[in-house]
Amino acid sequence: MVDIVFAAQWFDTTAVYEFDDIIRVAISLIILFSWIVAIFFIIWWWVMLILSGGKEDKVKPAVNSIKYAVIWLIVIILSVFLTPKFWDMLGLNVSKYVSPDVIFSTIKDLSNKFFWTKNDVNIDSTPTDSALPADFSDL
Repeated sequence: MVDIVFAAQWFDTTAVYEFDDIIRVAISLIILFSWIVAIFFIIWWWVMLILSGGKEDKVKPAVNSIKYAVIWLIVIILSVFLTPKFWDMLGLNVSKYVSPDVIFSTIKDLSNKFFWTKNDVNIDSTPTDSALPADFSDL
């Protein structure tokens, strides 16, 4: 029962999804996953670069991997902006459901569903006196 309730939070089971919605969400998921992987590789190889100790045999692969991950990010961004224009030039009207605005808003919606948003987390910046132990009441 818990699995069904958890899945119902992500997907609207009463909605009818059309083919362009499925394509838009699939493209957005691929772009979101690619960005997460690229950022992970940049952070991982940056740590490897720091831990290399200046040894040439460890510095060169780290720098090359960071360079390729940044190129990967640039290619993803260019593909988001150029691919709809390319398909529109071929006569297919795909820019209405895979334009950059639609893709980025879908990525924002998906990331809000997959990850916590600030509205989902209850962070109280003003703690009450009862939250502190008696030892710290004079602070």
